[in-house]
Amino acid sequence: KVNIIKPNESKKSTELPVLSTPTPLATISPLPPIEDKWRIWPPDLRYAICRPKIYIYKIPPEIQIDEFQKQRCIFSKYNVELILYNQLSTVNSSLYKLYITEKPEEADLFYIPFFGSCYLFNCWIKNNWNEKEKCQRNIDQKFRRYNTIIIPSSTPILNIFRLNPHQFVDKTGSPRGRNIKGIFRGSYANTNVTDIYSDGIKHVIFNGLKGLPGWNIEESSDREEYSRLLARTKYGLTSSEWTLDTTRIWEYLSFGVVPIVIDDGIIKPFEDDVDWDSMIVRVRRSEFHRISEILDAISEDEYQKKRKRVWLIGRYMVINNGCAWHFIVRSFCRMLKMVNQEVIDIEGYTHFSI
Repeated sequence: KVNIIKPNESKKSTELPVLSTPTPLATISPLPPIEDKWRIWPPDLRYAICRPKIYIYKIPPEIQIDEFQKQRCIFSKYNVELILYNQLSTVNSSLYKLYITEKPEEADLFYIPFFGSCYLFNCWIKNNWNEKEKCQRNIDQKFRRYNTIIIPSSTPILNIFRLNPHQFVDKTGSPRGRNIKGIFRGSYANTNVTDIYSDGIKHVIFNGLKGLPGWNIEESSDREEYSRLLARTKYGLTSSEWTLDTTRIWEYLSFGVVPIVIDDGIIKPFEDDVDWDSMIVRVRRSEFHRISEILDAISEDEYQKKRKRVWLIGRYMVINNGCAWHFIVRSFCRMLKMVNQEVIDIEGYTHFSI
C-alpha cells in the first residue's frame, strides 16, 4: 500500500519552528576621561614632573670653539647643540624664565655648553672628510636608558635653509594628493648587504626598492623639490647609521609623512613621553625586505590616523620650536628622581588627543 501525501496535507508539519529574537547585547559606553591630568599618558607637557633650576656655565674662550668654527657649524646638520643652547640662554625667552638661574647655589642642573658635535664637524672638514683621519676619540655610542637622553636631530631643510612646510601643505597638514608610496634621500647607495653601516638597510633600499612602482629613492635632491615630494608622500624610510637617531624622522614629521622606523637600529627620542606607535610604522630589520607588503596591509583608516597624529604631535618635537627642552627636562626629572609637580605655561602648545 502506497500512501500518497498531497501538498500541504502532510501528517506532520514541515514548518520550521519560530526562533525567538535574541536579546541584543548591551551597548558598552566608552570610559570617561581621566580627571587627574597627572596620570594621563601620553602626558600634557604643561603638567611638569618637576621644574629644575639650570645654571649655564660660561666657558673660557681658550677651550671653546672659536666664532668662525661656530658660524660654520650653524650652517651644518651638526648644529643641534647650538640651537638648544640659544633657545635656553636667550634672556627673556619663555624657556629662560622657566628654567634658568643666574645663581649656581640655586641650581639643580649645570649646563656646560661644550658643543662637541661642532668640534667634530670642524675636525672632519679640516681632514676633508677622510675616514682614515679619525677625529673622534673613544666616543661611547651605546644607549643606556638610565643615563642617556636622545634628543632630536637638526635637519638641513628646516634648520639651515629654514623652509616652511606650510608652503607645501595646508595648515592642518592635509595632503595635496599624496600619491608617492615611500621616499628616501641618503648617500652611500653602494653599501653592501653585510656592511655594518646601516646594517644592510641601505642596500635593500637602493638595490631592492628603488625603481619599484610608488617609491621615490635617490641619493640627493634639490631642497625645494624634495620638500614638494615630501608633501606628496605617505611614508618615509629611515635607516640606522652611525648615530642612535636619524635626521630623516624630523623631516618626515614636519611635512606630515609617516616615518618607517627600523626598530632594532634606531632609538626614538623621549619614548617615556611620546606615543611613537600612534604615528610611525615599526619594522624589524629581519622583516625589512617585506616593507612593500607590510605597507599594503595597512588600511586607509589606520594610515590616516597615523598621518593626523604625525601632524598634531610630531611638529612639537622638532628641534627648532623649543618644545624639545620640556621633554629633556622631564627626562632629567626622572633620572634625578625629582618629583615636584607643577603646571607650567608653554607658549603655543596645545595638548591633543586623538
